[in-house]
Amino acid sequence: MAQIRKVFHVEFREPIDGKKHYYFGSKTAIFQRFTAEQMGITYQSFRNVGNIKDVPYINKWCIVRQGELIAS
Repeated sequence: MAQIRKVFHVEFREPIDGKKHYYFGSKTAIFQRFTAEQMGITYQSFRNVGNIKDVPYINKWCIVRQGELIAS
């Protein structure tokens, strides 16, 4: 039976450590890797954004999308 997990895709407008695309399993994990300055938003404010599954979070530094990872 397939397991469905949340996945967060962070796309930076300018590369960080040579990459623009990063994938995480939680909002907390994003902020363990990147600072609020790099993200352009604090962790607390990002938590208050709400559901980003249908409408991605966009600011001038990054775009954060939420999707599903289907595993067996």
